[in-house]
Amino acid sequence: MINHLPDRLDLYAAAEAGRALRGPVKLASLVRVLPQLESREGELEVSLELGRDEDGTHYLAGSVQGRLALRCQRCLEPMDYPLDVTFRLGLVHSQEQMQRLSNRYEPLLITGEPASLAEVISDEVLLALPIVPLHSGVSTCRPPATDDQTPASSRRENPFSVLAQLKQKP
Repeated sequence: MINHLPDRLDLYAAAEAGRALRGPVKLASLVRVLPQLESREGELEVSLELGRDEDGTHYLAGSVQGRLALRCQRCLEPMDYPLDVTFRLGLVHSQEQMQRLSNRYEPLLITGEPASLAEVISDEVLLALPIVPLHSGVSTCRPPATDDQTPASSRRENPFSVLAQLKQKP
């Protein structure tokens, strides 16, 4: 097992060789995930296994664990989100291979170029994020402001009250 993750990797060749990789990935390197985060500080622990199954399908299986800082959409305060994702991707070169892929795998279209591991990990993290991040309970959120009415002392006189007085005159 290799205890660091390279920036780029030939996934097909690594699957053919049966490689296993493990290591941290800085949140700042997951460019497409950053807009969803409150903080770009920290790391995720990633474990990847590449191989070939009994059907001859080349695959990439992995897990991503860590904690993300998201913004709660109920109270708009930062919240800690535990991330624990597992995935199993079938490596395919074409649409035809994608259609023949077993249901055990999600397809990952690869080219002859080495793939960016940060992009693959970003995809899986984005799929695991909640659509609407919320604290686990309403009591966890700070109470919203309830005084949405203006005080009586600051209320202005209705400018049309003069018309109401004209309407009452005979």
